[in-house]
Amino acid sequence: MKKFLLPVVALLLLAGCQDSKAEYSAPETTNLRIAAVKQEHPGKKLMETYCYTCHSPSAPMNEGRIGPPMAAVKAHYLMNNSTKEGFIDRVVSFVEEPSAERSEMPGAIKKFGLMPYQEFPEGTVEKIAEYLYDYQVEEPEWFAEHWKQGPGKGVYRQQGQQMGKGRQGQGMRQGKGQNNMGMQGQNAADRGLEIALETKQLLGQNLMGAIQKEGTLHALEFCNVEAIPLTASKAEKFNVPIQRVSNKSRNPQNEATPEEAALIDLFTHQVSAGKDPQPVLIPEKGTTRFYYPIVTNSMCLQCHGKPGDIEPQVREKILKLYPQDKAVGYSENEVRGIWKIELPNRR
Repeated sequence: MKKFLLPVVALLLLAGCQDSKAEYSAPETTNLRIAAVKQEHPGKKLMETYCYTCHSPSAPMNEGRIGPPMAAVKAHYLMNNSTKEGFIDRVVSFVEEPSAERSEMPGAIKKFGLMPYQEFPEGTVEKIAEYLYDYQVEEPEWFAEHWKQGPGKGVYRQQGQQMGKGRQGQGMRQGKGQNNMGMQGQNAADRGLEIALETKQLLGQNLMGAIQKEGTLHALEFCNVEAIPLTASKAEKFNVPIQRVSNKSRNPQNEATPEEAALIDLFTHQVSAGKDPQPVLIPEKGTTRFYYPIVTNSMCLQCHGKPGDIEPQVREKILKLYPQDKAVGYSENEVRGIWKIELPNRR
């Protein structure tokens, strides 16, 4: 996976000047470099970014899982031996208008419920579907045995070669796969993105589980108590400080600095223009600060949407827990804040 650095003259707008719909003008700064993550296939990062919160390959088969792994999605959509174009069309068709009739995974709908409609940047789903078809995707350890005993019984062997279709393909079972790099040898952009996405998956899975079990009010309380410890568990795992900051914070401790507010403006411009946002790296003595956007989806809006659209009991609870709350007024696919990760420089 190759990366490259782009120099930028950016950064210093006041936090109060952010407007996702306003004409973008680059903030002023010095000595800031943006690291654009250049991948062999863009669908991989897009899949990890947009899909893994619900379709994680690392969650157990039952407890904590809120959707089938992407390996299962690929397996089911390959079962009719369709062409690449047909595979992509069927995946895109379902995501654009989720329904039981369009789905090829009735068992998943029965177990997890129908996937809600979500808005994605232009071309995102097509790139993810193309990556799914052409490359191996990471499988949970339990998946191969489950596939032989479940829907894939009788087709597992004949699909085995097809599951590994593409330049990276060596068969269906691949563990981490050849297309996943370990932390060793990664540059700062790679390392930061892996940490941010893994932390996002952990928070998203737990939050969705809380919503499904006891509703949004319970999930709000869960987030108030558990979000920081869950984030801290990943910080301990990777031995780096991890924080979520915003120019419209819920917890005052997470208020963005003017420099970070300007980065939110930069990411807002990229997302509102339909672009795939790239991480930003700010080198410092001995460390590199990594930033990456947090983008809203339909789940977020239950607590971060427009005040009139949030349930009254939920809004009342938010103000009780966070009297200085500013983190409302969002729509889908808007930048709500950014990941901030302090990475030690490697020698």
